[in-house]
Amino acid sequence: MERTTATTKKATLYERLGGETGVRKIVNDVLDKHTVNPVLAHHFQNIDMKKLKQLVFEFFSMGTGGPHSYTGRDMRTSHKGMNITEKEWESATEDTIWAMDTNGVAEAEKNEVLTILDSLKGEIVGV
Repeated sequence: MERTTATTKKATLYERLGGETGVRKIVNDVLDKHTVNPVLAHHFQNIDMKKLKQLVFEFFSMGTGGPHSYTGRDMRTSHKGMNITEKEWESATEDTIWAMDTNGVAEAEKNEVLTILDSLKGEIVGV
């Protein structure tokens, strides 16, 4: 007798965040919050926010197992000369947590997102 085993594919973080609609909403909320955050807003003056939102969405999609390819520059090049401080990093992280909370992201997924972001810190802070 032949036995078959069903393989259960675990949903990607992208899927668990709500797919394109959910991830795009989180990204937009984070960036909108950054533009009014007194610690960060100066970095977003004279920026094409529509383009930035698309690039961050692509990056976030790719990094969470989504189907989109990132078409922007690497993180170090993108943030070079911005002199992002530890305080700004922490404030940006708080905005990200706020956006995830606002969008009902579960604790496990929030932790996964924060782990991904932490892995990028060296490419962003102080470059």
